[in-house]
Amino acid sequence: MQFLTATSLLYIRVVFLLTIAFFLVRDPEKVGGAGFVVLLGQAMQVPIGFIKAGDPLLGILAVVFSSLAIGDVIPLLANNIDYFETVVPTRLAFFFGLAAYAYLINDSVLSNALIITYSFLEIWFNFLIFNNLRDEKYYRMKTFIEENAEAIQRAQDEQVRVVELDQ
Repeated sequence: MQFLTATSLLYIRVVFLLTIAFFLVRDPEKVGGAGFVVLLGQAMQVPIGFIKAGDPLLGILAVVFSSLAIGDVIPLLANNIDYFETVVPTRLAFFFGLAAYAYLINDSVLSNALIITYSFLEIWFNFLIFNNLRDEKYYRMKTFIEENAEAIQRAQDEQVRVVELDQ
């Protein structure tokens, strides 16, 4: 078993999204000027995205990040692992595409250090979650087979087999 389960990683992702939303409302310059954002932007050779404190778009972004966090909390509280087994690979594909687009198309609005950094963090989180979900699914299936071995064997023995005879 892993040190962190998929559920704990999903809660960490929710806290991360809520933290971004909080800083977008309280101190947006801290998000755009963070050392990691600048470092990754320089390493990927994309422009540094600066955020101004009075921008009305920040409120919308804070609501979007909060909505993404709430969208994960509700299935987490309902223990709906099937939801995450389908949505996490989709997120991975989307953020891989977004990071590639932001890196390859230099004259795009999306080509900046903020988008690249957020995409990479989402790829990292979702990759960890995906691996843990797959591992936990394997252990759930193994436990199910061990607990129901006799019933599975009886069902296999009772199976109707059609035999064709050569004439």
